[in-house]
Amino acid sequence: MRIAVLMGGISSERKISLMSGEAILQGLLNLGYDAFKIDLVAENYLTALVANEFDLAYIALHGEFGEDGRVQSVLDILKKPYTGSGVTASAISMDKILTKIIVDDFGIKTPAKYKNINEISKYPIVIKPSREGSSVGLYICNSFGEAEKAINELVGIDLVIEDCIIGEELTAGIIDGEKLGVIKIIPNSGTYDYDSKYTPGSSTYEVPAKIEKKHYDEAMDIALEVHNILNLKGISRSDFILAKDGLYFLEVNTSPGMTTTSLIPKLGKYKGYTFEDILEKVVKKVVITT
Repeated sequence: MRIAVLMGGISSERKISLMSGEAILQGLLNLGYDAFKIDLVAENYLTALVANEFDLAYIALHGEFGEDGRVQSVLDILKKPYTGSGVTASAISMDKILTKIIVDDFGIKTPAKYKNINEISKYPIVIKPSREGSSVGLYICNSFGEAEKAINELVGIDLVIEDCIIGEELTAGIIDGEKLGVIKIIPNSGTYDYDSKYTPGSSTYEVPAKIEKKHYDEAMDIALEVHNILNLKGISRSDFILAKDGLYFLEVNTSPGMTTTSLIPKLGKYKGYTFEDILEKVVKKVVITT
């Protein structure tokens, strides 16, 4: 079976996608697959998918035009199977506003949301793009002035404006309905931003998270529930804040990072899976269901 690893892309997460893609490519080669990479850029986003022969696309793209259903729709038209979630599930999950509308309806607790900064009576708040990942464009605002500045910096972008929940940062992984575990993230800077995520040594990770069992189990249960509610496939990773008044769901990632500092490989290792084991599970699931 010939596997094309789709990486790069044209989103703000291109650099991380290339890192994930190279790691995935090497892992597939280690497993003995006939794998090769396709570095997608603006000029070849369609032509590369048509010109190259492959039996399966392993999607290592992050952000817009990769994680949001658009490349999935092209692959569907080409009748090429691919890893991860389908068009609708990817599109909804990429949009933090739509995701929270849906999970709120199922009684999953999320931070209070605002339509505009004039509604806000207490700070701090979080302002971030609705359809970006890797904490790109994340602002924590402690005043109306800071919020106004963030809005101006992100002009023209659909935004999430919500309460900033103070507590422990957690993430929970799912692979094909299997609960991988929960990690507690302790960023040295105090904020789990882009640098804290991708600079080695900038954050400490507790695997598994050293929290009360009831909170651990709840995070795992909600992660699986979100995975199922949104009809996700393959790997998903749900992010939470554990505050004094309980657990808050933040967002779900349908194509989470697979770099050396990424969280899904850490959770896989905790469960006894090698990096290659995770890739094998993802690939075989697609082959079985297509």
